[in-house]
Amino acid sequence: MDELARRVGEARGAQVLVVKGLDRAFSAGVEIADHKPEARLIDRMLAAMRKALTALIETPAITVAAITGACLGGGAELASACDVVLTAEDARIGFPEIRVGCFPPAATVFLAARIGEARAAEWILTGRISSGTEAAAAGFAARAFTADSLERETALLVEGLLSRSPEALAAAREVLRRPRRETLATALPLAEAAYRKLEGSEDLARAVRDFKK
Repeated sequence: MDELARRVGEARGAQVLVVKGLDRAFSAGVEIADHKPEARLIDRMLAAMRKALTALIETPAITVAAITGACLGGGAELASACDVVLTAEDARIGFPEIRVGCFPPAATVFLAARIGEARAAEWILTGRISSGTEAAAAGFAARAFTADSLERETALLVEGLLSRSPEALAAAREVLRRPRRETLATALPLAEAAYRKLEGSEDLARAVRDFKK
C-alpha cells in the first residue's frame, strides 16, 4: 500500500493511471496474519490503507482499475477508490474479512455508493465473493470482459479518455470525486475507530491462529 501511494504520487503528470495486478490476483488484500489484534499493527495497517486511498482519490489523473483474478478485502477497497473499474468475468471480488473476525473499514463507507446500501450490507456482513460478471451487474465495475480481452478493452478505454478534452475531464473528475473525498475525510475516521475496537478481540486472534494452522 505504501508503494502504491508512492507510485501514484510520482505520476502526477499522467492523464490516466491504470491500476492492475497479476493475472492470478489484482490484490488478495492484507495477509490474514497481519490482522493481529494489536494496536500498533492495526494503526499501521489503517494508516497505510488511508494513504493509498488518499493517493488514488487526490491524483489529478483519471484512475482505472483493471481487475483480474482475486480482488479481495483491501484490494477491492483500493479498486473502489478508482474512477472507473473494469473486470475480467472470472475475477473473484469481495470482502471476506467478516469470516476472520473483522470487517473492511473503507468498504463500509465507500461500497454503498457503488452498489447500493442493501447489496453493500450483504457483501460486507456475509463475506460473499462475487464473480467479475456479478460485480459488474451489481455496479461495482463498469463492465466485465473475458480474461483474454480485458487488457485490450482497458487500452481502448484509456485511448478514448486521452482523446477527450483534458479540461472537461478534470472538471467532471472533480465533481465525481467529491463524495469520495467527503467520505475519506468524515466517514472513514469513524470506520477506523470502530475497527480499532477489535484490538484484543479473541475472535480475531483465534481466526489468525486458525489461519496459521
